[in-house]
Amino acid sequence: MPNCCFFTAPSCWKTLLLWPLLCLLACQSGQEAGEGAAASPPVGHYEGSIQAPALGSLRAALDIRHPSPGHYEAELLVEGAPALSFVGDTIHFANNQLRLTRPGRAGQQLTLQLAGDFWKGSLQLDTLKADALLVKRGTPTPSTYRVEELPQDNGSAWLYSPADTRTPGSAVVLLPDSATTAAGALWGDALAREGITVLVLPAAGAGTTGLGTALRLLRATPGVDTASVGVWAAGRRAAALALELAGPGGPRAAFLVVQQVSLDAESRADFRELAQRRFPVLGLYGAQGANALATPLRAALGGRRATVLAFRDAGPDLLVPGQVVPRFATGLPDAIAEWVRSR
Repeated sequence: MPNCCFFTAPSCWKTLLLWPLLCLLACQSGQEAGEGAAASPPVGHYEGSIQAPALGSLRAALDIRHPSPGHYEAELLVEGAPALSFVGDTIHFANNQLRLTRPGRAGQQLTLQLAGDFWKGSLQLDTLKADALLVKRGTPTPSTYRVEELPQDNGSAWLYSPADTRTPGSAVVLLPDSATTAAGALWGDALAREGITVLVLPAAGAGTTGLGTALRLLRATPGVDTASVGVWAAGRRAAALALELAGPGGPRAAFLVVQQVSLDAESRADFRELAQRRFPVLGLYGAQGANALATPLRAALGGRRATVLAFRDAGPDLLVPGQVVPRFATGLPDAIAEWVRSR
């Protein structure tokens, strides 16, 4: 049996009781074979840098934690590039090599080789590879949030939830479209660090399939204020959701965030209905001409009273286009987190 283990975060849908035992046996077998490699990831706080000619040198930190038997987690923090920071739901560790893949973004992967108190390797950012060098500086810092993969028939959903569940907080179901799905992991990470629980569903067409189940799951998640669970939808999914919320028997949500939604006569009437009910709606637009794109929604929601934000420096995904390292538009994610918490 090879000396390798996969350490996964516990899922709220599946509990693999035998996996920690099998993993431990696998590691022990490799040690007995005399390979001399560590059997489990070395817990600790590591600091150093990530650098490449295209992005310069960025200070970085890696925390490897062992919160419970059979459960390891890791968190990468990159100073000056918050969109690169993430928590890994699965650690792959074998023969002193650690591999950490960002949940929801398979093209972003940290691969490190252990040598004493040093980690040396690389951070793959889609087509860019950056060198990484980290040295142990002490015990790991407390976890900020946790992430779980929730497999579904049409692709995985990802649950980002703050580690501190003592004070109930807001939660949001994120429904991306094809143009915004790649940024879902970045928003899940950013909002979870602000104390907001986020469930990112797979991208789809114009429908809101699975929304009812997603809302129920969030209300049952520890640390969520059941009266403050809303929905964030992009593109045609946003228009479809406005129709559901405005009609009788629609989903029970506390607020609605719509991103890059185009209004026709029907959807304009739906948003007017929501405004008349004083239902909280936040509009978000990026790309060139963002102000012009936002005007119909602002009018439907009541003009100056409406909260509709336009980011001229962003693309439709609300990230600054053309950047080697993903970067949020000016004022984000703070503006979204503040609005959600105030509902």
